[in-house]
Amino acid sequence: MYVLKMLSVIAWLVAWGWARLAGVGGFVLLVHEGPLPITNGWFAMLSGIAACPLTARLLKRYARIVVPGYVQLAVALLIFVAGRVSVVILLHRPFLPAGLMVGTIAAATLVLALAFVQRQANPTPSN
Repeated sequence: MYVLKMLSVIAWLVAWGWARLAGVGGFVLLVHEGPLPITNGWFAMLSGIAACPLTARLLKRYARIVVPGYVQLAVALLIFVAGRVSVVILLHRPFLPAGLMVGTIAAATLVLALAFVQRQANPTPSN
């Protein structure tokens, strides 16, 4: 139980950190550089919005859609990867600089660990 709580707190901190870093950073890049090409901050901003815990709370309150935290982080990671793929295709740059590759692997590992712990904590009932 302690490990689950600790992972939940870490996931919450990572989600808010990514929301601030990618969401706000992508927005600032859009304001500073303009909306085109499509890689100019759009994917970062959308990834930050997807990871933000406030997004899940607003979806739960107003749309009555419950989104688990690990799903939010997985969606944010997928949006981030889609953005990097578009950079490779449109701008002919490398997929990730060396420093970001380590962070991406760490984020993917965290998402998988949260999914595993969540599944162990709430097993699906058998019929």
